[in-house]
Amino acid sequence: MGFLYLGFKFYVKDQVMRFIIVISGLFLFPVVVVSHHSRIGYVDERQELRGEIVDVIWRNPHIGFTLDVVNEAGERELWKIEGFGSIYALHRTGITEELFNTGDQVIMAGQRSNLQPQEFLASHVLLANGTEAVLQANGEPYWGGEILGGRAQWEADETETVNATHENRGLFRVWSIPALADRVMHSPFTESAIAARAMWDPLDNFAARCEPEGMPRIMINPHPFEFVDEGATILLRVELYDQVRTIHMPGSEVEDVPASPLGYSIGHWESNTLVVETTKINWAYFDNIGTPQSDFVEMIERFTLSDNQSRLNYHLTITDPVTFAEPATIMGHWLALGEAIAPFACEVY
Repeated sequence: MGFLYLGFKFYVKDQVMRFIIVISGLFLFPVVVVSHHSRIGYVDERQELRGEIVDVIWRNPHIGFTLDVVNEAGERELWKIEGFGSIYALHRTGITEELFNTGDQVIMAGQRSNLQPQEFLASHVLLANGTEAVLQANGEPYWGGEILGGRAQWEADETETVNATHENRGLFRVWSIPALADRVMHSPFTESAIAARAMWDPLDNFAARCEPEGMPRIMINPHPFEFVDEGATILLRVELYDQVRTIHMPGSEVEDVPASPLGYSIGHWESNTLVVETTKINWAYFDNIGTPQSDFVEMIERFTLSDNQSRLNYHLTITDPVTFAEPATIMGHWLALGEAIAPFACEVY
């Protein structure tokens, strides 16, 4: 069984998920989506919705529209539309706010909500001029013809890596998610964790509330991040929710630190690898589908720079006796694409 996180291909070992779920851009196949929060509240069948745009909401965590739709009875209805992907993912694939205007007649393809009436998750939009906007960053065209966005543009953007060897900045730069990098995940969930996840209410979603996420989810998302050398400490600036992790290097450790969603991190170098140990994490979830995470959780990250400094390999080990029967691991990488960190500016839709 596999799942993809905004173009990252994951292979899940030793764990058979009991239902098809979508995790903030992670998806357990056969469903293919890119987003920040759970999609289990939508029907699997893709449908089309035709109407007039009466409002455009261009903000994180996801863009939105209000669509004036004439139903089968000839009655007008206002539909709340949520689009796949964050502003960062859309901009990276060439999708901008200027494409969508009030008064435009459009057709949207996606999934109808099975929890709320007149709500719709749009993965594709057929614009008034006949251009298809693929809102799903790793998605393929739905109608065909002239295309904007989607997997092809995401992959093309990835080919333009910076000359990291010449810049010689090492770890200290902005790192970006690749389009099709293999990422391996081993998640041996306990029976109690699976049972707790089954009881979770999908409407109780922290991303929909613009609630900043904790570890490890803050490191498993489609947004870029940056390492900043502060001497005694290293800052890890994450675009998602404008969060900043502080990694305390030898000699800068702090005692009696309270628990927090990002935890307390200490680091050291092993050759070209930055090793970070994080404890005191009080973030309640391992993912965004209700899998619990206990106060006993501890994490060890290894960030290893490639010889040409253009690739950063990642290995995360998670120990939590409540959630995992044995340590869980996640492996992947990022690329030096020369991007910048932008304000996240999340707003509840």
